Amino acid sequence: MKKRILLLGMLLIISLSYSQAKSNIKYVRLNASLPEAQADLQAMNTAFQKMREMGCTNGLAWYYQGAIHNIPSVINGTNTLCPEYQNSTNKLWAWGDCTHSRSQNAKLHFLFWHRMYIWYLEKIVRELSGKEDFALPYWNYGENNTMPSPFSEQQTSLYEQARYTVLNNGKPIPETNVVDIQNAINELQTIPYFAGNGGFSQTLEGSPHGYMHDLIGGSYANPSETFFNEIYQRENFSGLMANVPSAGFDPIFWLHHSMVDRVWESWDVSMYGQRPTLADLEKYPWQYEFITPNGEKVTYTVKEMYDIVFNLDYKYDNLLYTSNVPLVVSNEAAKINKRELQDPKKKIIWEQKIDKTLGSNEFNFKIVNKFAKNTTKALKSNTRASLVLNLDVVVYKEPKDYYTVYLRYPGEADKYVGMMTFFGVAHDHGTGENHTIGENGVKLNYSYYVSDDITDTDKNFEVIIKKNGGGDVNVTLEKISVTQVN
Repeated sequence: MKKRILLLGMLLIISLSYSQAKSNIKYVRLNASLPEAQADLQAMNTAFQKMREMGCTNGLAWYYQGAIHNIPSVINGTNTLCPEYQNSTNKLWAWGDCTHSRSQNAKLHFLFWHRMYIWYLEKIVRELSGKEDFALPYWNYGENNTMPSPFSEQQTSLYEQARYTVLNNGKPIPETNVVDIQNAINELQTIPYFAGNGGFSQTLEGSPHGYMHDLIGGSYANPSETFFNEIYQRENFSGLMANVPSAGFDPIFWLHHSMVDRVWESWDVSMYGQRPTLADLEKYPWQYEFITPNGEKVTYTVKEMYDIVFNLDYKYDNLLYTSNVPLVVSNEAAKINKRELQDPKKKIIWEQKIDKTLGSNEFNFKIVNKFAKNTTKALKSNTRASLVLNLDVVVYKEPKDYYTVYLRYPGEADKYVGMMTFFGVAHDHGTGENHTIGENGVKLNYSYYVSDDITDTDKNFEVIIKKNGGGDVNVTLEKISVTQVN
């Protein structure tokens, strides 16, 4: 009983500390599956109905707001949704600003830009719905696995037909996918650095972020299923959310990114959270352009964005991870769990060429003898360093599958370390609307923080890669390595 009271007291203090840290809180973002959030969902429905009726050149319009995230470079036939836009030469102000590319600039600003983007949508909905206390709900997938009902009801303005059929039929996410989502969210908790290979931001962008985009968009569904994508205005093998240029037009996008933002907020205020400095962000700048509720254009410098992004006017009804976060972290522990963002030192512990196509059977790579000993030696030699598992792959088309990655020690349960997801690969590499890729393919790197997964022993172990989904696109594993990052 004493332990239970102490735990409740700790959670209360953490909750109060979180509330008091932000002195200008006016709004609370709620779990969309709770009865308390239904008024906010109705406000979204009201606002989106008005936004859909606006001409696409109106900055508050559904089409304009979706296009700020991205838009196809070419529309198939006459654009019935927006006659003013036919191809990329017709882009309006702030269109196509999202951070979905694999440049260092985009990766570093991914969470920052999307936080600002959904914050401005929140303001617009507040204005158009008339609900003065509106706050953008979040879809708490992994725990509440049925899509919030207004999004699957065809008579609402929040419905989109080009989605995973299971979700639009009001059924829950399949259990196998739920486990993947939970594993991805849990694995993020103990990553002790924000940027770079295996960092929190890059890992979150891959999964659950990219994973959920493809899941909602139907990429992991029946490979023969097609959707009519109203933004491209053609049949496609995946829906709006699974394609970067159309993702922002699906209303569920906003609840998905509210959840992504909640995961970031949860980690940011935990003992592991680490924020890039202003200098870090200014070294790799990004543009911040949005539309205010009165239709005015607003542009932020990186410094202006940085001054407000950690002190916005909302909080979440609750956060992840808090029950495991100590209230007091010693200086020594803080030192161990932090590392510099700028120009980190990297040391290759070992690497091995593979050049093997990953098939439907699980791929096993044995780390034995010298490789195993060097791995644990590196783990013991520098407690402030991070060990990162790297997988270098090449693809020739955007896969509709995903791969889960584990470490396996003899006699122990497999340890989940991450996923390989492919949301945005074709878009990132300028491959055109048919999603074909040049003859040399696209080389991709997937990195995972594994310091907390490596057993402190010289035992041999394995890297396990499991394919999930029924797609037929080949993924070639070129190299595996472990690096030490200071």
